[in-house]
Amino acid sequence: MDTKQLLTFLTLADLGNYIKASERLNYAPSTLAKHIHNLESELGVPLVEHRENRIRLTPQGERFYGYAEKMLNIYYDAAEEFSDPGHLAGTVRIAGGEPIVGLSFSQLFLDFSVQYPKVAVNVQMICCARVPEWIRRQEVGIGCVHEMEPCADPSCACLPLYNEPILFVTTEKNPLAGKGQVLWRDLENQKFAYTYEDCCFTMAFRDRLRQQNVLPASELFLGSVSAVMNSVAQEGRIALIPRSSFQRLRCPETLYCLNWQEEPIRPWVQILYDKNRRLAPAEKELIAQAQSYARTLIAEDPEGEIYA
Repeated sequence: MDTKQLLTFLTLADLGNYIKASERLNYAPSTLAKHIHNLESELGVPLVEHRENRIRLTPQGERFYGYAEKMLNIYYDAAEEFSDPGHLAGTVRIAGGEPIVGLSFSQLFLDFSVQYPKVAVNVQMICCARVPEWIRRQEVGIGCVHEMEPCADPSCACLPLYNEPILFVTTEKNPLAGKGQVLWRDLENQKFAYTYEDCCFTMAFRDRLRQQNVLPASELFLGSVSAVMNSVAQEGRIALIPRSSFQRLRCPETLYCLNWQEEPIRPWVQILYDKNRRLAPAEKELIAQAQSYARTLIAEDPEGEIYA
């Protein structure tokens, strides 16, 4: 038996479907079936069976599962112990909100790719609220999210990196751009542009609008920061932009941050990953660099508004 066969067996046991397992492992279903057949032939017992429209483990397969995990973990331990950290390879799949992965962390990903050219960094920009599900389905290995509180998903390990305020950004077209002090009541009849309705800080902001009995003139949910900023430029709408993302926007000199005098909305930037899955060496290194990068962002914030 070899590590590919063991990984096929464990993946098939978890997913219960050859098609899903083939998508995750990037092998043809026929290749995975051959892996299982070879394992069964070597052990002399059936390991899986078709039952209730799903691949399920036989009693022998259930007994073998623990051994397969141990053998694969020993292989990973040995490979990690003797690998050269300067020659990492493989693919790191990341999903997160565009303000983080597309703006705040863009330099981190660029530097990492230059340092480890054999590691393919695959970044998906999605609403933060959907990231835990993507991690559970193992579509990505790492999540970069904004959350108002540390992530409570029981399947995910959570590493809070820093807390930051949300800025209210507009252009000179908006009369509030030149106002000395902006309060909740000043937002009455304003036009807003957001990315996603289920974005954590968008939900927190809209909840506070309701609590303050403030009625916006209109609200747009546009699904991307670039679309949001186009609406800001064209109509003088107000957008919600995290502080660490603001300086990485195009043409920040044409934008105005409202002089907000109320309690700010402050989400946490967090790293998520599956606590039940072993991280690859490249994933571990990227997470370590993200923690270091976060400390740099905190140190470089002139106002001290970003903190751990």
